[in-house]
Amino acid sequence: MRHLTGMVGACLLLASGAVQAQGPGPAAAGANASGFKPTVDDWVGVNAAVDNYTLGLERHDMAQFDRAFWPEATIIAQPEPGKSFTMPYRAAAMPPPAPPGGGPLPNAIGNGNPPWHLSLSHHFEFQSPTRATQYGYFVSVYPDLKTKTTIVGLPGHYEDVLEKRKGEWRILQRTTVIGAK
Repeated sequence: MRHLTGMVGACLLLASGAVQAQGPGPAAAGANASGFKPTVDDWVGVNAAVDNYTLGLERHDMAQFDRAFWPEATIIAQPEPGKSFTMPYRAAAMPPPAPPGGGPLPNAIGNGNPPWHLSLSHHFEFQSPTRATQYGYFVSVYPDLKTKTTIVGLPGHYEDVLEKRKGEWRILQRTTVIGAK
């Protein structure tokens, strides 16, 4: 085992030497085509904006949800290929109107339970010190505690434009695409 550990360490050293010998290119240095190199604070900031959306939505915490977006932000919803509509970001957090006669609020699946929103991955690209994009997948699941079953909703992805103002990153525009393009 000790020899295996030594061999792995030697391989890692050789690999790192080969990368250093090639010299730092823009991709190796984390820069984009414009040459901008994001800081750790930039990475933490864009992740926080995306997390504020998800956590605010899940916890029904409007203050946290608001910290994800700039006040003039919009969401472009694409519920199916070829169809889209734009709304102010706050409309995405509003519950649907109550059904006539009361009762539980329906959702897309119809069991009346709020969905769990599973954000699966994020890919960020920094265009400049104040502009970045994010591409991330999601899926919603609809648990039914009465029947102890869960229905998986349609998967989708987000395409975000984030902007940094006074040191803070937030979403300026979010496109929500359901299913495939």
